[in-house]
Amino acid sequence: MSDSDPDGPRRGFDPVDEPDDGVVGRGFDPDATPSEPEPQRDWVPAEGDVDQPQAPAEPPVGTPIPPPAATLPEGVQPAAAGRRFSAEERTEDWVTAAPRRSAASVSSPPAADADSGDEPTSAHPTTEPPAGPPTVRGAAATGFGDRHRLLALLAGVVVLAVLVGLGVWFGGRHSEGSGTPGAEPSVGASQSPSASAPAPGPDEAQLLTASELGKLRASTTWTQDGTASATPSVAASTTTGATASGTPSAAASTTTSGSPSGPAQPACVEFGTTGAAQAELSRTFTANKAGGALKQYVQAWPDAASAGTVYEDLLAQAGGCEDSLLRGAYRLDTLSDAAASLTVKLTDDTSHTLLIARTGRFVNLVDASLDGDTGIGVTALARAVVPSLGRQCEPAGGTCPDTPKVVATVPPPTQDAGWLAWVDLPLVSNGAGSWTATDPGSPSLVGSQCEDVDLNKLPGSTSSAHRTYLLTDDPDAPQSFGVDQAVYTFAKSSQASAMVKKLTANFNDCGDRTRTATVKDAAVTAAGPDGEELTGTSFTVTQRISSSTTVTFRVGIAAVGERMVYLLANPSGTFDFTDEAWRAVVGRAAQRVTQSA
Repeated sequence: MSDSDPDGPRRGFDPVDEPDDGVVGRGFDPDATPSEPEPQRDWVPAEGDVDQPQAPAEPPVGTPIPPPAATLPEGVQPAAAGRRFSAEERTEDWVTAAPRRSAASVSSPPAADADSGDEPTSAHPTTEPPAGPPTVRGAAATGFGDRHRLLALLAGVVVLAVLVGLGVWFGGRHSEGSGTPGAEPSVGASQSPSASAPAPGPDEAQLLTASELGKLRASTTWTQDGTASATPSVAASTTTGATASGTPSAAASTTTSGSPSGPAQPACVEFGTTGAAQAELSRTFTANKAGGALKQYVQAWPDAASAGTVYEDLLAQAGGCEDSLLRGAYRLDTLSDAAASLTVKLTDDTSHTLLIARTGRFVNLVDASLDGDTGIGVTALARAVVPSLGRQCEPAGGTCPDTPKVVATVPPPTQDAGWLAWVDLPLVSNGAGSWTATDPGSPSLVGSQCEDVDLNKLPGSTSSAHRTYLLTDDPDAPQSFGVDQAVYTFAKSSQASAMVKKLTANFNDCGDRTRTATVKDAAVTAAGPDGEELTGTSFTVTQRISSSTTVTFRVGIAAVGERMVYLLANPSGTFDFTDEAWRAVVGRAAQRVTQSA
């Protein structure tokens, strides 16, 4: 076989003196200069066990293949690109590392293939380690010392592999025994490697009890209805709750009772508008008189921030309660991280006291109701829920309650900020009628004939707007019965206050001035957003237009900062607001002006 035969193994460096008898490796002259680049030994593909070094395939008989040539001395081989060893001087007993394994095969060829035809760029040819055992720099290519070092190295690798395997095996058994998964769970569409079990949800033991409602209303006892139930947003989809990612969670399991649709809904609000809570529970009670009922709903959210969003959403919904009259709004200090209460009367003639509180990542909503005009007191309800919130505050990571302080405040803003809302205007007939309104525009007012100023171009004002509210769907209401509201803006708050004083004086002397009017007035007070008191005045004006006919007007005025609000209603002798109801409308108009942009 010739050296050029492609089927035979490549030869190493030709010895300097190669005798004719085929014996090689007797010496190498470092000063000899080859007449042409020396050929490189090719790599032999490995077969069988990839961890065992493979010897070169047996060449055909009659074609002797020389053993690996001696490694060139350090002085003859300067550092060059593509070399597998450093050009730095090494000690005599330094051993090269085994050939690096490729990620694809233990026998991957060198980066520069001899068959590619590329010539080495250095002054001397590049040498590659043979595919066999590693060589010893500066010594003979083969020998007992090399084999001894190789066997020791292989034995160390085997021992290390055995120790690592035993450690992994014992570690897996320890994980199984301790309850910790020994393997990474597969990641699905609703699971991530970093996902953790949700924090504990509300527990039945944290809810209100009948005994804790004993002081809620005098001479009234309360009875719990059944067991705790999944709240409406959960009952509509699943009785096991859901995590933030929407997957069912065992921690959110609840006991469901009653109808398949879940427990009764609270008044004025709808759950689930901001997403699904991690866990929810509710409990209902019935009073022995006055049609009393109380419902408590508790939701657990992933964190305090998301719970805060839900708290604000529920408060806004309650503040715009459909088919109701919003009677009062209150801030509950020292009860939890955030708490408020609203009192409303529905068109079904029930009065509801709503309490909404956030304790850490828990949100509570309590709806206590009675038949008729008198509802549950806000202070009494706030004190009744203290024990329940006290049991929730630690698992919820929130503020534990103290004796609550009830502070009257402005109601939550509605869609048309700065203007009266439907919930601010009472119905004259119980359960009948609904309010509508025009869009704000330029003032077009006649007044009660006692103002003695041009209401459409009020002196000193820099801007003004007017809106009309009409009562519909009440067969007893006079035609075009409603309320006009105008808001005037001044450059300074003192100018707004001065205009209110001028109008008040004009109303007070209207009888003497016109000889046809009778005027009654009453002071109005309302809570401001920061606890300050807002003031205004309501007037009842009766104008005699003939010896047998009179016309009645209700008027209200109030100054709030740089703005002044003016109200005018046109009742009849048989269809009118009560004095108390009209004063409440004037006070609410002053509160709404504080929410103007």
